[in-house]
Amino acid sequence: MKEYIESGIVELYAMGNLSSTERMEFEQRLLLYPELRAELDRVQQALEQYAEAHSINPRPSTRRRLMDHVREQQRSESGEAQRDRSFYLTYKYLIAASLAALFISTFASWFFYSRWNDAEERYTAVLQEKQSLSLNLNTLQASFDKLYADHMIGRDPDVRILTLAMADSSAKPMARIYWNPRSHETWVEVLEPMPAENGMQYQLWAMEADTPVNAGMFDMPEEDGMFRVKDVAIATAWAVTVEPKGGSERPTMERKVMVTPGS
Repeated sequence: MKEYIESGIVELYAMGNLSSTERMEFEQRLLLYPELRAELDRVQQALEQYAEAHSINPRPSTRRRLMDHVREQQRSESGEAQRDRSFYLTYKYLIAASLAALFISTFASWFFYSRWNDAEERYTAVLQEKQSLSLNLNTLQASFDKLYADHMIGRDPDVRILTLAMADSSAKPMARIYWNPRSHETWVEVLEPMPAENGMQYQLWAMEADTPVNAGMFDMPEEDGMFRVKDVAIATAWAVTVEPKGGSERPTMERKVMVTPGS
């Protein structure tokens, strides 16, 4: 809130130089932040004191002497000469008052313009920072939503979780399959990223008895989490082979890299 106050937004509001949207946002913050209300009261009081200090208001004694002088002139003079002198005197004071008002107006315009220019730069910086924070928040929200969705899939009692291990003797766990036999939805979660060669992709196979069925192509994801593959109605075992990009109709068994235990 300190940076918001120092941006000059309070002075702009006090002088009525905010747009309707900015004014509404400022007034909403007034209800939430007592320190902002206190700063607005201080600025308004300072502006009133400034205007009062520079207002032209002759002292009572001066005003009395001036009126006595005018009445004396009216009694001692008559006709055109008396009117000319009164007009000249009034005109002289009007010129003096106009020059004083012009000077005050010019100084006030310069002062508030310089403050407004500085406030505009600070306000622009605040808006840019706000946009950056909003973008980061959206990114974090999307990551959280993805993580929560994956978590709920794993907790679904209808979902079966199967491990895909290396097809060699190490049997190292490489990925997990989340399969819902009711809805036929299938997801894959990579545990150990293992990029395929150029021009090649991983292909998931669902074994229906002894017949392999294409369950979808995938590359190693750049981020953690699950990703959808094709729906599978029946599967007694699972396997992954490395195939040319786009997939094959039949698995290349020599390139089988992952299997479910017991396959």
